[in-house]
Amino acid sequence: MKKILIMLVAGHLLSCNSRENIEGTWIGAYSYYNISDSANHLPERIVVTFEVDKYFAKRFKYDYRSKSDVEKGTYSYNDGTIFFNSDNPSTAVLDIISRDSLVIKGLEGANNTVYKRLSDTLKSRSQNIDLAGKRFLRTSKNYSDTLNFVNDSLLIKCWDNNTKLELAWERTKHNGFDILFMDLDIPYIIGKERSGTIKLTGLHRRTYDMNLEELD
Repeated sequence: MKKILIMLVAGHLLSCNSRENIEGTWIGAYSYYNISDSANHLPERIVVTFEVDKYFAKRFKYDYRSKSDVEKGTYSYNDGTIFFNSDNPSTAVLDIISRDSLVIKGLEGANNTVYKRLSDTLKSRSQNIDLAGKRFLRTSKNYSDTLNFVNDSLLIKCWDNNTKLELAWERTKHNGFDILFMDLDIPYIIGKERSGTIKLTGLHRRTYDMNLEELD
């Protein structure tokens, strides 16, 4: 697993209250090598929580880049630098863009990863939303497809032209958030079910609102 953080170098918003600026839960939205190359904003599938002196990270367990899907440890802040201690410490640079967005900068030519802060309004308030073994129509304003969650790790994605694609998926609950990771897709927060429709909030360069409607 690509390590989360050891050293944090602040951007222009970083101050003596920097610990407060990063406390909370963040989700990896996308990565990029060169910010001017818009074609390479790749989706990321990782969630990170910073507490008073601890951090926890969970990555999509089927991500081929991951040696381990969980990382946790302690951190401390001192003079613009955050030091993280885990089983295998490593180094990264983090730039706070705004209260709700930050970038972990890759070293030695690696991609930069943008994280979005998860609002408490996205925390799950539904306890009985099931996906495994069910088939759903996924829709947004300008998009639709069908997701067949065959079991707890395999889904089949279908389009109107009868194209099908088998993908791995994982659902994880963390710090009150119900999170859906899928191969070749952005991360989603599963929201409250209303009249048989499940709400998905996708995080990438912008926020996407989508619905899942169960099919027979």
